[in-house]
Amino acid sequence: MKAFLEKIGGEWLDDFVYMSRFPLEEMGYKVIAFDGDDMESTLANKAIDPKNDICIGSVQATTKFFELCGIETPKYLGYPEQLTKYLGRKIELTNFGSLSKEDMPYFVKPATDVKMFTGDVVSNEKHLEYMVQFDKCQDDTQLYKSELVDFITEYRVFVSHGKIYGMKHYKGDFLKFIDTQVLENMIKDFTDCPSAFTLDVGLTSDGRTLLVEVNDMWSIGSYGLDGRDYALLCARRMKEILK
Repeated sequence: MKAFLEKIGGEWLDDFVYMSRFPLEEMGYKVIAFDGDDMESTLANKAIDPKNDICIGSVQATTKFFELCGIETPKYLGYPEQLTKYLGRKIELTNFGSLSKEDMPYFVKPATDVKMFTGDVVSNEKHLEYMVQFDKCQDDTQLYKSELVDFITEYRVFVSHGKIYGMKHYKGDFLKFIDTQVLENMIKDFTDCPSAFTLDVGLTSDGRTLLVEVNDMWSIGSYGLDGRDYALLCARRMKEILK
């Protein structure tokens, strides 16, 4: 079994890549580093066994790995239908050409190409112009458009087979905490789920515990999760994707 881990400029891409190295070796993987800036000669030329090998790196690198394995990149999980009641806000699938200044401000993020740009609040027409010039948005670019919610704290929850492996604060007031009963209900209700995923969950200024979004367990920030747990969940989900 081989684990392809990404480096940039001779250094590990991020902490979630570095922290996976030794746990993966303990799990029996041979760790092979590749250059994310030169994937053609450091990854594409490697002998990859989709049944046994995995990749941990950026969205771009992992997408390339999936391509080399002959499979489509998994779709963004985002806002599963089973968890709609936990959103607490209107979220609609639209396209860039349909955005207007009339109902600003609102939050937008890519619906399909997750690496296109980072989700952000659009509050004026200048921002829309920026998205055309720098994010390369076109009229038919699909987006999620969301009403704004005042989250005062947010946590990333790592889940696999119904078990919570960790909960890490990443934004807002770390002295505020979400309602764990609501969290457990989310996990119970999300039956059409992958083998490993994350729930980003926040507490609002009016005391509601809401789902921010769901992310798949590949190319995902660890936010300080124990390295062994992180590597285990990544490997578990990657094998499910590739089987």
